[in-house]
Amino acid sequence: MEVKPVAEEKAGKSMDQVKQSRTAPPVLRILLADDQDDICTLTRHQLERNGHEVVTVANGKAALEMTESHHFDVILLDDEMPLMSGMQVAHAVRESQRKRELRSVLIALTGNNSPEDRDRLISGGFDSVLGKPFRLESLEALLREPGKMAVPEVPLQKPGLQEISSLEDLLQRVGGDSKLLRQMIRTFLREMPKRMELIQKALEKKDGEELSSRAHALKGSVSIFGAAGPAQSTQLLQDLGRIPDFLKAKRVFASLQEEIAKLEENLRGYAETSLTRTVPAVEPKSRVKRSVPRKR
Repeated sequence: MEVKPVAEEKAGKSMDQVKQSRTAPPVLRILLADDQDDICTLTRHQLERNGHEVVTVANGKAALEMTESHHFDVILLDDEMPLMSGMQVAHAVRESQRKRELRSVLIALTGNNSPEDRDRLISGGFDSVLGKPFRLESLEALLREPGKMAVPEVPLQKPGLQEISSLEDLLQRVGGDSKLLRQMIRTFLREMPKRMELIQKALEKKDGEELSSRAHALKGSVSIFGAAGPAQSTQLLQDLGRIPDFLKAKRVFASLQEEIAKLEENLRGYAETSLTRTVPAVEPKSRVKRSVPRKR
Protein backbone atom coordinates (compact mmCIF):
# COMPACT_ATOMS: atom_id res chain seq x y z
CA MET A 1 0.00 0.00 0.00
CA GLU A 2 2.66 2.47 -1.00
CA VAL A 3 1.59 6.11 -1.12
CA LYS A 4 3.37 8.56 -3.36
CA PRO A 5 4.73 11.66 -1.58
CA VAL A 6 2.93 14.92 -2.14
CA ALA A 7 4.77 17.19 -4.58
CA GLU A 8 6.97 19.67 -2.68
CA GLU A 9 6.11 22.51 -5.01
CA LYS A 10 2.38 22.23 -4.34
CA ALA A 11 0.97 25.66 -3.55
CA GLY A 12 0.21 26.48 0.07
CA LYS A 13 2.32 23.62 1.46
CA SER A 14 5.26 24.36 3.73
CA MET A 15 8.32 22.08 3.70
CA ASP A 16 7.31 20.75 7.15
CA GLN A 17 3.86 19.87 5.85
CA VAL A 18 5.36 18.13 2.82
CA LYS A 19 7.67 16.05 5.02
CA GLN A 20 4.78 15.10 7.27
CA SER A 21 2.65 14.02 4.30
CA ARG A 22 5.44 11.70 3.18
CA THR A 23 5.42 9.80 6.45
CA ALA A 24 1.73 9.92 7.39
CA PRO A 25 -0.15 6.64 6.79
CA PRO A 26 -2.68 6.80 3.96
CA VAL A 27 -6.43 6.92 4.34
CA LEU A 28 -7.68 3.37 3.98
CA ARG A 29 -11.11 2.09 3.08
CA ILE A 30 -11.86 -0.52 5.75
CA LEU A 31 -14.62 -3.10 6.16
CA LEU A 32 -15.23 -4.09 9.79
CA ALA A 33 -17.32 -7.22 10.38
CA ASP A 34 -18.20 -8.04 13.99
CA ASP A 35 -21.48 -9.07 15.58
CA GLN A 36 -20.69 -7.21 18.83
CA ASP A 37 -22.11 -3.69 18.61
CA ASP A 38 -19.91 -2.18 21.31
CA ILE A 39 -16.69 -3.44 19.72
CA CYS A 40 -17.84 -2.14 16.33
CA THR A 41 -18.71 1.25 17.82
CA LEU A 42 -15.36 1.62 19.57
CA THR A 43 -13.24 0.35 16.68
CA ARG A 44 -15.06 2.39 14.05
CA HIS A 45 -14.91 5.54 16.15
CA GLN A 46 -11.17 5.24 16.67
CA LEU A 47 -10.40 4.37 13.05
CA GLU A 48 -12.45 7.31 11.79
CA ARG A 49 -10.68 9.62 14.25
CA ASN A 50 -7.46 8.58 12.52
CA GLY A 51 -8.88 9.50 9.13
CA HIS A 52 -9.87 6.11 7.72
CA GLU A 53 -13.14 5.38 5.92
CA VAL A 54 -15.01 2.57 7.69
CA VAL A 55 -18.01 0.42 6.76
CA THR A 56 -19.42 -1.94 9.41
CA VAL A 57 -21.54 -5.09 9.12
CA ALA A 58 -22.80 -7.48 11.81
CA ASN A 59 -22.33 -10.94 10.29
CA GLY A 60 -20.20 -12.93 7.89
CA LYS A 61 -22.75 -13.16 5.10
CA ALA A 62 -23.19 -9.38 5.02
CA ALA A 63 -19.40 -8.98 4.96
CA LEU A 64 -19.05 -11.25 1.93
CA GLU A 65 -21.88 -9.49 0.11
CA MET A 66 -20.23 -6.13 0.76
CA THR A 67 -16.92 -7.33 -0.72
CA GLU A 68 -18.70 -8.46 -3.87
CA SER A 69 -19.91 -4.96 -4.68
CA HIS A 70 -17.14 -2.81 -3.14
CA HIS A 71 -13.38 -3.00 -2.86
CA PHE A 72 -11.70 -2.44 0.52
CA ASP A 73 -8.03 -1.94 1.28
CA VAL A 74 -8.41 -3.75 4.61
CA ILE A 75 -11.06 -6.20 5.85
CA LEU A 76 -11.35 -6.85 9.60
CA LEU A 77 -13.24 -10.08 10.33
CA ASP A 78 -14.34 -11.40 13.69
CA ASP A 79 -13.35 -15.05 13.99
CA GLU A 80 -16.77 -16.09 15.33
CA MET A 81 -19.76 -14.47 13.60
CA PRO A 82 -23.33 -15.55 12.77
CA LEU A 83 -24.22 -17.02 9.36
CA MET A 84 -20.57 -17.27 8.21
CA SER A 85 -17.42 -17.42 10.31
CA GLY A 86 -14.47 -15.14 9.70
CA MET A 87 -12.55 -18.09 8.25
CA GLN A 88 -15.34 -18.90 5.78
CA VAL A 89 -15.53 -15.27 4.66
CA ALA A 90 -11.75 -15.05 4.28
CA HIS A 91 -11.68 -18.16 2.08
CA ALA A 92 -14.50 -16.86 -0.13
CA VAL A 93 -12.92 -13.41 -0.45
CA ARG A 94 -9.56 -14.88 -1.44
CA GLU A 95 -11.17 -17.06 -4.11
CA SER A 96 -13.24 -14.19 -5.50
CA GLN A 97 -10.39 -11.69 -5.52
CA ARG A 98 -7.98 -14.17 -7.10
CA LYS A 99 -10.24 -14.41 -10.14
CA ARG A 100 -10.52 -10.63 -10.40
CA GLU A 101 -6.83 -9.97 -9.69
CA LEU A 102 -7.63 -7.95 -6.57
CA ARG A 103 -6.26 -8.29 -3.06
CA SER A 104 -7.36 -6.85 0.27
CA VAL A 105 -5.45 -7.17 3.51
CA LEU A 106 -7.42 -9.56 5.74
CA ILE A 107 -7.05 -9.24 9.52
CA ALA A 108 -8.73 -11.66 11.92
CA LEU A 109 -10.19 -10.36 15.19
CA THR A 110 -10.26 -13.09 17.80
CA GLY A 111 -10.54 -13.69 21.50
CA ASN A 112 -8.61 -16.94 21.02
CA ASN A 113 -4.99 -15.85 21.24
CA SER A 114 -3.02 -19.09 21.28
CA PRO A 115 -0.26 -19.80 18.72
CA GLU A 116 -2.44 -22.63 17.38
CA ASP A 117 -5.30 -20.21 16.74
CA ARG A 118 -2.97 -17.79 14.96
CA ASP A 119 -1.62 -20.57 12.74
CA ARG A 120 -5.16 -21.74 11.99
CA LEU A 121 -6.26 -18.27 10.90
CA ILE A 122 -3.13 -17.48 8.90
CA SER A 123 -3.39 -20.79 7.05
CA GLY A 124 -7.05 -19.97 6.41
CA GLY A 125 -6.17 -16.91 4.33
CA PHE A 126 -5.65 -14.08 6.81
CA ASP A 127 -2.64 -11.80 6.56
CA SER A 128 -2.53 -11.25 10.30
CA VAL A 129 -4.32 -11.80 13.60
CA LEU A 130 -5.38 -9.23 16.17
CA GLY A 131 -6.17 -10.55 19.63
CA LYS A 132 -9.08 -9.15 21.61
CA PRO A 133 -9.16 -6.95 23.58
CA PHE A 134 -6.91 -4.69 21.54
CA ARG A 135 -5.84 -1.07 21.52
CA LEU A 136 -5.95 1.22 18.52
CA GLU A 137 -2.14 1.33 18.46
CA SER A 138 -2.04 -2.42 17.82
CA LEU A 139 -4.47 -2.13 14.93
CA GLU A 140 -2.67 0.88 13.46
CA ALA A 141 0.61 -1.05 13.59
CA LEU A 142 -1.02 -3.90 11.68
CA LEU A 143 -2.37 -1.51 9.06
CA ARG A 144 1.24 -0.47 8.43
CA GLU A 145 2.69 -4.01 8.60
CA PRO A 146 -0.06 -6.60 8.07
CA GLY A 147 2.30 -9.56 8.41
CA LYS A 148 2.90 -8.96 12.10
CA MET A 149 0.70 -10.40 14.85
CA ALA A 150 -0.62 -8.00 17.46
CA VAL A 151 -1.45 -9.42 20.88
CA PRO A 152 -3.41 -7.64 23.62
CA GLU A 153 -1.14 -4.95 25.05
CA VAL A 154 -2.94 -5.01 28.39
CA PRO A 155 -3.63 -8.67 29.19
CA LEU A 156 -6.52 -9.45 31.51
CA GLN A 157 -5.45 -9.94 35.11
CA LYS A 158 -6.24 -13.07 37.10
CA PRO A 159 -9.63 -13.09 38.82
CA GLY A 160 -9.48 -11.48 42.24
CA LEU A 161 -6.67 -9.14 41.28
CA GLN A 162 -8.63 -6.90 38.97
CA GLU A 163 -12.37 -6.74 38.39
CA ILE A 164 -12.17 -3.80 35.99
CA SER A 165 -9.53 -1.51 34.50
CA SER A 166 -8.87 1.83 36.15
CA LEU A 167 -10.69 4.91 34.91
CA GLU A 168 -7.43 6.20 33.43
CA ASP A 169 -6.90 2.98 31.49
CA LEU A 170 -10.47 2.92 30.21
CA LEU A 171 -10.06 6.45 28.89
CA GLN A 172 -6.83 5.49 27.17
CA ARG A 173 -8.63 2.58 25.53
CA VAL A 174 -11.04 5.02 23.85
CA GLY A 175 -8.40 7.59 22.90
CA GLY A 176 -9.24 9.89 25.80
CA ASP A 177 -12.78 10.43 24.54
CA SER A 178 -14.79 10.74 27.75
CA LYS A 179 -18.08 11.22 25.89
CA LEU A 180 -17.62 7.94 24.02
CA LEU A 181 -16.66 6.10 27.22
CA ARG A 182 -19.72 7.36 29.06
CA GLN A 183 -21.92 6.36 26.09
CA MET A 184 -20.44 2.85 26.04
CA ILE A 185 -20.91 2.44 29.79
CA ARG A 186 -24.55 3.50 29.61
CA THR A 187 -25.23 1.19 26.68
CA PHE A 188 -23.60 -1.71 28.51
CA LEU A 189 -25.63 -1.09 31.67
CA ARG A 190 -28.87 -0.72 29.73
CA GLU A 191 -28.43 -3.93 27.73
CA MET A 192 -26.93 -6.15 30.45
CA PRO A 193 -30.20 -7.41 32.07
CA LYS A 194 -31.51 -8.66 28.71
CA ARG A 195 -28.20 -10.28 27.80
CA MET A 196 -28.00 -12.15 31.10
CA GLU A 197 -31.62 -13.22 30.69
CA LEU A 198 -30.85 -14.71 27.26
CA ILE A 199 -27.95 -16.71 28.68
CA GLN A 200 -30.20 -18.00 31.48
CA LYS A 201 -32.89 -19.02 28.97
CA ALA A 202 -30.31 -20.91 26.91
CA LEU A 203 -29.31 -22.80 30.07
CA GLU A 204 -32.93 -23.60 30.93
CA LYS A 205 -33.60 -24.88 27.40
CA LYS A 206 -30.28 -26.74 27.38
CA ASP A 207 -29.41 -25.09 24.08
CA GLY A 208 -25.63 -25.39 23.91
CA GLU A 209 -25.23 -23.51 20.63
CA GLU A 210 -27.26 -20.56 21.88
CA LEU A 211 -25.42 -20.56 25.22
CA SER A 212 -22.05 -20.51 23.48
CA SER A 213 -23.11 -17.73 21.12
CA ARG A 214 -24.54 -15.49 23.88
CA ALA A 215 -21.52 -16.06 26.13
CA HIS A 216 -19.15 -15.22 23.28
CA ALA A 217 -20.89 -11.91 22.63
CA LEU A 218 -20.84 -10.97 26.31
CA LYS A 219 -17.16 -11.89 26.59
CA GLY A 220 -16.26 -9.26 24.01
CA SER A 221 -18.23 -6.59 25.85
CA VAL A 222 -16.76 -7.20 29.32
CA SER A 223 -13.26 -7.46 27.87
CA ILE A 224 -13.53 -3.87 26.63
CA PHE A 225 -13.69 -2.79 30.27
CA GLY A 226 -10.78 -5.01 31.31
CA ALA A 227 -13.02 -7.11 33.58
CA ALA A 228 -10.98 -10.27 34.20
CA GLY A 229 -13.50 -12.33 36.18
CA PRO A 230 -16.50 -11.90 33.84
CA ALA A 231 -14.28 -12.40 30.78
CA GLN A 232 -13.02 -15.74 32.03
CA SER A 233 -16.47 -16.87 33.17
CA THR A 234 -18.02 -16.06 29.79
CA GLN A 235 -15.19 -17.95 28.08
CA LEU A 236 -15.96 -20.94 30.29
CA LEU A 237 -19.67 -20.73 29.44
CA GLN A 238 -18.81 -20.55 25.76
CA ASP A 239 -16.68 -23.70 26.03
CA LEU A 240 -19.23 -25.54 28.18
CA GLY A 241 -21.98 -24.77 25.68
CA ARG A 242 -19.98 -26.49 22.99
CA ILE A 243 -19.43 -29.69 24.98
CA PRO A 244 -22.21 -29.32 26.31
CA ASP A 245 -22.07 -29.52 30.13
CA PHE A 246 -25.11 -27.69 31.47
CA LEU A 247 -24.63 -28.73 35.12
CA LYS A 248 -21.24 -27.07 35.33
CA ALA A 249 -22.46 -24.18 33.16
CA LYS A 250 -25.16 -23.35 35.73
CA ARG A 251 -22.52 -23.04 38.45
CA VAL A 252 -20.38 -20.81 36.26
CA PHE A 253 -23.40 -18.67 35.42
CA ALA A 254 -24.10 -18.16 39.14
CA SER A 255 -20.55 -16.85 39.57
CA LEU A 256 -20.93 -14.68 36.47
CA GLN A 257 -24.04 -13.04 37.94
CA GLU A 258 -22.04 -11.94 41.00
CA GLU A 259 -19.15 -10.72 38.87
CA ILE A 260 -21.45 -8.74 36.58
CA ALA A 261 -23.10 -7.09 39.60
CA LYS A 262 -19.68 -5.87 40.78
CA LEU A 263 -18.78 -4.69 37.28
CA GLU A 264 -22.04 -2.76 36.95
CA GLU A 265 -21.45 -1.08 40.30
CA ASN A 266 -17.98 0.06 39.24
CA LEU A 267 -19.18 1.28 35.86
CA ARG A 268 -22.01 3.29 37.40
CA GLY A 269 -19.42 5.01 39.56
CA TYR A 270 -17.30 5.79 36.51
CA ALA A 271 -20.30 7.12 34.57
CA GLU A 272 -21.00 9.58 37.37
CA THR A 273 -17.36 10.71 37.59
CA SER A 274 -15.99 13.76 35.82
CA LEU A 275 -14.22 11.74 33.13
CA THR A 276 -12.64 14.73 31.44
CA ARG A 277 -10.28 15.38 34.32
CA THR A 278 -8.18 12.27 33.78
CA VAL A 279 -6.81 11.77 30.28
CA PRO A 280 -6.72 14.37 27.49
CA ALA A 281 -8.32 13.35 24.22
CA VAL A 282 -5.93 12.16 21.53
CA GLU A 283 -5.79 14.44 18.52
CA PRO A 284 -6.60 12.75 15.20
CA LYS A 285 -3.46 12.06 13.15
CA SER A 286 -2.71 13.67 9.82
CA ARG A 287 -3.34 11.42 6.87
CA VAL A 288 -2.37 11.29 3.24
CA LYS A 289 -5.62 11.34 1.26
CA ARG A 290 -5.68 9.02 -1.70
CA SER A 291 -8.34 7.81 -4.01
CA VAL A 292 -9.62 4.29 -3.51
CA PRO A 293 -12.09 2.42 -5.69
CA ARG A 294 -15.51 2.51 -4.07
CA LYS A 295 -17.69 0.37 -6.27
CA ARG A 296 -17.17 -2.06 -9.06
